[in-house]
Amino acid sequence: MIDHKIAYNFTATLSLLPTEQGGRKKPVFSHYRPSFSFGSKQHFSGEITFEDNIELLPGGSTTATVKLLPSRHISEHLKPGTMFKIFEGEKVVGMGFIKSIDDERFVDA
Repeated sequence: MIDHKIAYNFTATLSLLPTEQGGRKKPVFSHYRPSFSFGSKQHFSGEITFEDNIELLPGGSTTATVKLLPSRHISEHLKPGTMFKIFEGEKVVGMGFIKSIDDERFVDA
């Protein structure tokens, strides 16, 4: 068996789409729990905690900590600079990029 290092928690710059571009109508708050996609059709659940503000308005950007629920299917290639989309159901509501990896773990593959 081969061990793979997988990133579960990272710091990212996030941007929500403006309402007029199909984004949310209301702000999101710390501990927001959308799903994430890292260049594939597969979605991963997680939680966003804001570092510098309490809420993020549609069309706004901020730095946040993202904690993903553990999954063997998370790409082992997540690294700083990786772009991702933020979803609510099947609707894209924002996007972001990884600034730094805060926690990596080994899993059997």
